[in-house]
Amino acid sequence: MVTWKAPDSNDGHTAAKPKGACPRCETRLIITYDEPECLTCGFADYSYIPPTTIGKRNMISTATMFVFRYIGDEPKMAEKLAYVQLRRIGIRVVYDVTCPFCPHQMEQSSLSGKRSEPREERYRCPQEHRISLIPKKDGGMGWK
Repeated sequence: MVTWKAPDSNDGHTAAKPKGACPRCETRLIITYDEPECLTCGFADYSYIPPTTIGKRNMISTATMFVFRYIGDEPKMAEKLAYVQLRRIGIRVVYDVTCPFCPHQMEQSSLSGKRSEPREERYRCPQEHRISLIPKKDGGMGWK
């Protein structure tokens, strides 16, 4: 059980802060799901706005670069790596792929009528290099 005590000083938030005690029965307020609540009489302070966490980062804002290995049949390509980052376009999240053969960025293209493996994504660079990002059986990703 989490209890809430009224702060002594202003911490910079402009949101309304609940009082430390219930105005009805003067029992200490307990923070429940969204607002401080009195467990004795049921009073809830709906003017309370919980503080936001600053600095919490998600996968897109971390700027993580993934390295995908070649998973095809050609042994000469085994050392080629594809560098991939996540990029937001509107509300979608897509892969930003760097071509393993040249320094250009690749853009997603259609599968051109070929039967694709589940969740396969095809990419093409300005030099007409084409790769497919394919999920591996162990949950990772690779390219061919």
